[in-house]
Amino acid sequence: MTGGRSQMEHMAEHNTSLDGPEALRPPLEEQTKAAAPARGLPKPLFFAVAALAVALGALAAYLWFFGSGCRRSMALMSAGRDYMRQELEEANAGLAAARAELAQREAELAQARDTIGLLEEYSVASPDGTVPEYTQLYPDFYAQPWEGERVDGGRVCFLTFDDGPSRNTGRVLEVLERYGVKATFFVVGSAATGAASQQRMRDIAAAGHAIGMHSWSHDYKKIYASVEAFLADFYRLYQYIHEVTGVYPQVFRFPGGSINGYDRGVYQEIIAEMTRRGFVYFDWNASAQDATVTPRPAADIAADCLRGVGRDLVVVLCHDSAARGTTVDALPAIVEGYQRSGYAFSPLHPGVAPVTMGYPKIR
Repeated sequence: MTGGRSQMEHMAEHNTSLDGPEALRPPLEEQTKAAAPARGLPKPLFFAVAALAVALGALAAYLWFFGSGCRRSMALMSAGRDYMRQELEEANAGLAAARAELAQREAELAQARDTIGLLEEYSVASPDGTVPEYTQLYPDFYAQPWEGERVDGGRVCFLTFDDGPSRNTGRVLEVLERYGVKATFFVVGSAATGAASQQRMRDIAAAGHAIGMHSWSHDYKKIYASVEAFLADFYRLYQYIHEVTGVYPQVFRFPGGSINGYDRGVYQEIIAEMTRRGFVYFDWNASAQDATVTPRPAADIAADCLRGVGRDLVVVLCHDSAARGTTVDALPAIVEGYQRSGYAFSPLHPGVAPVTMGYPKIR
């Protein structure tokens, strides 16, 4: 370019461009701003997003804290429930034990009252309280305290065999063993003096059957002559049973039953004295009716023994003597009959509610 300013300088001086009129060109600053890229969200929107983020964070923190606290609370509540449950179980166990102990005490009290009532009914003490001299006899003739179960009801059959041992004892034991049944043998001392009879007594005890006293002599006139005579006879048998078997008997049966034609004048005193010494006597409420001169048919014996079906605590009277072979023959039918009727079998012991005969009221 010569002889003057260039065209660009001229355009700059007059704020013009080569493309168009000056009025149609936007200012340079506005072009620059329009051409510049956006620099983020507008401030109001930014603050809204930030506030929302803070709120969400606070909510998350609150939920975490609340959830953690809730879990802790639930854990504490669960532990509390477990503790209360344990305390409740212990309390219930203590209550059950207390009730059981109370029931036992009430049973003991009832037994003591029964004993006191019996002693009062049959007491022969004088009005001034004088004690009969026979209470001083045989200071070692006392039953051992009973600490076992009590049987007051339920379908239980107690088979009893009087007057043995005899040559039939072995057969009786075989039948009882075959059926898994335990019974009671009320033995007579004069029938057991020989070696064979002593071994039979030991066999009875070894098999788990009960041995009871049924007198030494079985002589009614001698035994029931007085209380002293009764004590002398039974004390001899008491010592003999222990000598032979190692067992001290705790139950007994009166020869002829607790009330008979021979003991009417002394049975009250005998019952009172033997009860005072801790012994328990048993009569019966079903019988084989086998104390006969001529042996009865086995079928008749079984039918009579089974007349006790339907009662609670059936005490069946049978005899174990040399002449009672048909009684042994009837024994399987007797056992099976009671078993079919739902009875269990047990030997007699002091915990069994006594089965006794009725007595006239003493005035």
